[in-house]
Amino acid sequence: MAKTIQQIRSHIDKARIAESLTASEALERKRKVQAEMGEIMRNRELSEIGRTKAVAALKQKHGIEFLQDAYKLKQVYMEELRKAKEGADAIVYAKAKKPDAVKLERFEDELKALKTELMLTSRAETAKQKVEAFIQKHVKSADDRYFAFRVRDEFQQIASPILESAGTESAKYRAILGDMFERLDQISLSDDAREARQILDLADSMIERGSLFSGLVVESMTETLGREYASYLNKPEEFFADKPDLKPDDYVHPEDTPQAKAARAAEEQREKEQREFAERWRSMTRTIEQLRAGSQASE
Repeated sequence: MAKTIQQIRSHIDKARIAESLTASEALERKRKVQAEMGEIMRNRELSEIGRTKAVAALKQKHGIEFLQDAYKLKQVYMEELRKAKEGADAIVYAKAKKPDAVKLERFEDELKALKTELMLTSRAETAKQKVEAFIQKHVKSADDRYFAFRVRDEFQQIASPILESAGTESAKYRAILGDMFERLDQISLSDDAREARQILDLADSMIERGSLFSGLVVESMTETLGREYASYLNKPEEFFADKPDLKPDDYVHPEDTPQAKAARAAEEQREKEQREFAERWRSMTRTIEQLRAGSQASE
């Protein structure tokens, strides 16, 4: 079942919450380390060597624990962005509803004829006008999303003959055709699809950046824990790559638990059965109407 744009936005929001927690988590960890460090320094029973060893052990303990926290946060962050991408992708690339069969057949015939005419037209301006007239006729508003999709999908074949015949004016016509394609692209997308595309771009940029901890936080934790731990804050998976016994369990998104998957499968099955019942009902209704019409005609 496709997600709503609000549900997709919530995944981005949760990823940002995970990112925002890094500063407060770092501050809390810093306070703990400083408090325990103070106890070590005040312990008169420790020699200088003993204090050094105790401080090293303290940094190791908190360094590993904080990297475990960083690992969990990054997993939540990445999983929420993955869910956002999945949901947005489903909306952006959802198929537009087909028009009725007669209207669709007429459109496809005219589209085929247009491509043939463009192949036979020697003047780029004439060919361009033919394309503009075709688009104005069939793609008037967002209600014509399916036709906009179809013209956009065929646009390479539509544009090629125009550019080939443009000669020295190819740059001019390339720009004109680019504007046409952009308009088709906008019409082919619903408002939700346009927002979903923005979410896709945002999620991609956040994943590519992949840095939950700011430079200031990393610098602060370098002073607190040492570079051997702080340098891995934005890549904790590398720290645990050869330490499987220390690595936390991988995060399982609530939507990916066996229970959630089973519930989703059951819901999809119910929706399928409802669609099949509705189709059988429509088919039966059409049959009854045809029989009734035949009976009336025979009378």
